[in-house]
Amino acid sequence: MLQSRQLEVFRAVMLTGGMTSASETVRISQPAISRLIRDLEDELGFKLFERFGNRLRPTSEAVILYKEVSLHFHGIDRIGKVANDLRNSQLGSVRIACYTALAMSFMSEVIQTFVASRPDVSIYLHDDSSRTVLELVALHHFDLGIAFTTGDYPGLLIEPLPRFCAECILPISHPLSKKETIVPNDLNGETLISLGVNSLLRMQLDSVLAANEVACKRRIESTLALSVCDMVSRGLGVGLVDPFTESFYSNRSLCRRPFVPAVPYDFALALPGGKTPPRIVDEFCGVLREAVGKLPFARL
Repeated sequence: MLQSRQLEVFRAVMLTGGMTSASETVRISQPAISRLIRDLEDELGFKLFERFGNRLRPTSEAVILYKEVSLHFHGIDRIGKVANDLRNSQLGSVRIACYTALAMSFMSEVIQTFVASRPDVSIYLHDDSSRTVLELVALHHFDLGIAFTTGDYPGLLIEPLPRFCAECILPISHPLSKKETIVPNDLNGETLISLGVNSLLRMQLDSVLAANEVACKRRIESTLALSVCDMVSRGLGVGLVDPFTESFYSNRSLCRRPFVPAVPYDFALALPGGKTPPRIVDEFCGVLREAVGKLPFARL
């Protein structure tokens, strides 16, 4: 049976052109080199080198064999590189399911930071509703999820992230844009572009307005906060959205104002339960946490 040491010595002789130089390369004695080459020839059943004075000349069979041996050692080197990259989180993939508002703005910066020093890492970002994000991660279809949520969820490890405040958005020309802070009574009689009835943020705002006996005109609603921003920018009404969605529209015809009392925007990092995340996923989560800590949004 062919031995790895025999092939290593054969490769060294082919690369250096002689037994003496090969012995210096692999750091074993010249007699040991000669013996390993003879053993390899006996195993193969044909000669590898012909001697002309003090020089060796590889046979045609040796030249053909060398090409295959080179591929073998290239593969070993590649395996070593892959192992090193995996050890240093330089190789692999991260599959992320994310609440749409975050995917449209915040996550781009997180991914940019993460891949900057990891050119061989691949990222797949899927945006969806928070409920669907949690379901997909619980089913192990994704490595991690970021969702608008409170409390626990079956089959998931939930890590709450810092709590931010929802913001009131207004057309730039709106009279309320002159105010520094918007309170519930300011919205009395205003056309409020609402999020869908299944939105937790909508439920929280409705509770605040009801407690203050505020009546708004509700002609338009949308399940997407991005659509709410777009319609507000067109002068169709006012809205209350999460700060991530608002930041995506910050260079458009919108005015943002703090809303008091604060309506909390709770989001969390979700990981599949029952397993330890791969090192690369754990490192992505670290980059995400650091980016969240730098956000300029108002917090509770």
